Amino acid sequence: MKKALLILLLIFFACVNLSFAQSPEEIYRKGNLSYENEDYKKAISLYEELLNKDKVSAEVFYNLGNSYFKLKNIGRAILNYERALRFTPRDRDLRLNLKFASSMTIDKIDISEKGFILNVILFLYNRMNIDELTMLVLTIYLVVILVLIFSIFFVAKRKTIFYNIGIAIVPLILFSISLISKIHSENFVKKAVVLVEKVDVRSGPKEDYLLQFSLHEGTIVRVVKERQSWYEIDLSRDLRGWLPKDSVEII
Repeated sequence: MKKALLILLLIFFACVNLSFAQSPEEIYRKGNLSYENEDYKKAISLYEELLNKDKVSAEVFYNLGNSYFKLKNIGRAILNYERALRFTPRDRDLRLNLKFASSMTIDKIDISEKGFILNVILFLYNRMNIDELTMLVLTIYLVVILVLIFSIFFVAKRKTIFYNIGIAIVPLILFSISLISKIHSENFVKKAVVLVEKVDVRSGPKEDYLLQFSLHEGTIVRVVKERQSWYEIDLSRDLRGWLPKDSVEII
């Protein structure tokens, strides 16, 4: 009898918890409402609750970035804008907000000028996510295969067909390289954002190593190695060193 009563009580409390549990859509709606009411800390709490539930999306990262920006937390704003950019690389508002937030950082890293052709390739690369590039490569590949099959039945037109295939192979190769590069960049190359106001970068993974230079909030670095509570990072060929892990967060 006691065991049956205990089971009934457990079922009752489980049902109560389920009834009070909020759906992701409700949490997102409340986050947006908090943002509109300028309660940015509450909005951040709700958006991060969604992320903790693995409800990851460009909209959540974008709104979270906006909330941090309103609180003048530039580092976390840039971090979340960069995360959103991986989902929607062509979002104009997102790019403008990221550009504006980046303009407020102290560190200005010089990037060498690229040639016209490379800029054209990077324009497409930077504005397509992995899924879109994959679909594009597969589509071009299937078109090439279909045209090759078509050439079996139209021998007289093979010269023209092979010429068109040759033209199609060029973008296929370019987009395939872009896809491989994108997969490598987003899954195997770690980039991080400095979240503290200022961090000293040293020649080794200890506080007593030589100070190389300092970085400030919002700067994006590439993580090349980690050792205990330290990351080895680089920004360019001449700017490389070690900083504490808790001063940055991986994008």
